[in-house]
Amino acid sequence: MTGTMQFKKGVRVRHLTKSEWGIGQILEDSNTETIRLFFEHGGEKTLQAVAAEKLRVVTGSEATSLHLDNMYLPASGKSRPMVTMEQAKLRLLEVFPGGLHGEKMQQRERGYKDELAKFAAETYAGPRLNQLMQVGQYPKVVELAYSLVKHRENNFPSPFEKVAFGNGIKTNTRAHQFAKSFCAWVLPEQPTQQAFEAFAIELEHLNCAKWPILTAYRFLMHPQIDVLIKPTNLANAAEVVRFEINYRSELNWLTYFSVMEFYKHVRKGIADLDPQDNIDVQNFIWCIDPDQYPL
Repeated sequence: MTGTMQFKKGVRVRHLTKSEWGIGQILEDSNTETIRLFFEHGGEKTLQAVAAEKLRVVTGSEATSLHLDNMYLPASGKSRPMVTMEQAKLRLLEVFPGGLHGEKMQQRERGYKDELAKFAAETYAGPRLNQLMQVGQYPKVVELAYSLVKHRENNFPSPFEKVAFGNGIKTNTRAHQFAKSFCAWVLPEQPTQQAFEAFAIELEHLNCAKWPILTAYRFLMHPQIDVLIKPTNLANAAEVVRFEINYRSELNWLTYFSVMEFYKHVRKGIADLDPQDNIDVQNFIWCIDPDQYPL
């Protein structure tokens, strides 16, 4: 087994005759019989050690892989089969002829989100919110925040979550704190952990600290960079493509940041489908979920 022992855990490689697998990472120190790897486009593989000559170690920029940096390895037998990006794209085109920009996608997924994005941009325009804050109209800011949650086209939060938000603001005595943290969260182009955590605290005071509520604002206002977290769909999609999103039901920055990385990974993988923003990425993620469109 000449050269086999160079394959230590964590080393990144390419398979010389399976270029479609992409970059791989050694999962454990190789032995004299087998080499266990995970390839970003091919999933987990166990190769005979005699196949070591077909593996080439890569380093530096050539070894860069967002997928491998966030690799998810489920316990054996406890996860559904991996779906590659190419398989998911083929399935998308089967379900939605014309892909991300086809008529069916526009009618089923894209159209109402564009309407919500337009509503959010108008409702939460910086000059409007800043003016309300300057004159102390904090309850009005809270009311405006609720207007997106209860919007008839907004199916991101569940009906229960919408009711919880409405009930929470009826007895809320923290209008100033809520309005301040809301503006700090939704207005800047780039999100910050400080703003995330401050707004999460206010949602906890309303007893509706839920991912679809917290993330929908920025997802609709900043669709080029921000994300929507619909927990079940997102967890299913990340699982079958083997991307670790560190999901926890409680609002936390690590999960949010990890989902941002997942969106970047998906957007790069579907570049040939010409996604115009993360709304298109979210539509694709919806289709990856085998509970929505079984492969």
